[in-house]
Amino acid sequence: MEDSGLFDFWDPSCRPLEPGVPPAEPGFSGAIVMRITTSRGPLAVRGWPPDGLPRQRLEALHRLLEHVAATVPVAVPITTGDGTRLAEWHGRLWQLEPWMPGTADFHDDPSRVRLDEAMATLARFHRAARGFVPDRGAETWFGSSESRPSPAVGERLEQLTDFQQRWDRLVDRARGAVSGQADWMTLLADIDELFGRGAGEVAGQLQMVRMTEYRCQPCLRDIWHDHLLWTGDRVTGLIDPGSCRSDNVAIDLARLLGSLVGDDTEAFDAGLAAYDRHARLDLTEAGLVTVLDQSAVLLSGAVWMERLAEGRVGVPSAGSVHRRLSEVVSRLRGLAERLGFD
Repeated sequence: MEDSGLFDFWDPSCRPLEPGVPPAEPGFSGAIVMRITTSRGPLAVRGWPPDGLPRQRLEALHRLLEHVAATVPVAVPITTGDGTRLAEWHGRLWQLEPWMPGTADFHDDPSRVRLDEAMATLARFHRAARGFVPDRGAETWFGSSESRPSPAVGERLEQLTDFQQRWDRLVDRARGAVSGQADWMTLLADIDELFGRGAGEVAGQLQMVRMTEYRCQPCLRDIWHDHLLWTGDRVTGLIDPGSCRSDNVAIDLARLLGSLVGDDTEAFDAGLAAYDRHARLDLTEAGLVTVLDQSAVLLSGAVWMERLAEGRVGVPSAGSVHRRLSEVVSRLRGLAERLGFD
């Protein structure tokens, strides 16, 4: 990243003392992320995709993060010289934020203590976020409501329909991208078969709750294993909140528990119980967690199929993608067994 001029927007203490370090495994959002060392400590440099979120939404997100920062460990972007938290430079919006301490290592050292801590942290975020009052114009993204349908349900139905219409073409192109690699071909064949069998069942579940109304408030929506940083048994970082938007809290519970404990139903239920001790969860919300978890399992296979078909999996991330595809297939098999479409 050529950064000449970028750091002029911030205090001199934010200037890097050495070249920035990119993440070991790049993501798929199109954002640029670098870790820099400065006189004020380690910082993250984030350049949002040119065609990404509108500035108004990012500014509202920053205000939300500032609102909850006293309650949960989130990175609040540093203000620029003109008092804003975003700098427009070379066609992107940029921000600097503290580099959060800790490691995403729950799977390396899982425990009930850590699971309870994860759920307590999520509950604290939700309680704090519920009291956030967005500025006029940002209510669509970060407003709260006592009764409305879950946006995620309708969105997933649309996603599912779209994937079904394009499925055969995606599968053909994805297979072409991994041609000659038997292990990849086997994974894609499994996803192809299980998606085809499960799409109708999962769509039916989503249709059943499409018009059900729930409490909605700002939720992270992409809080999963790798976005939860640990120092010992304590959560010391909730990172990458760019997907944050209003929905029912079930969206976060399904995403986080699905990534932490997968098909371990005892641990999944223990996680819900731990959350309920800190922030009440009613029966309809608990039911929505199941629907959203199961639809996420099915759609995750489709999303990876699409990424492979579009050539978005590069060599640096191939190893981690293969591991994640294996996890997806395992969860799809578990879903097939539970719903009876295996």
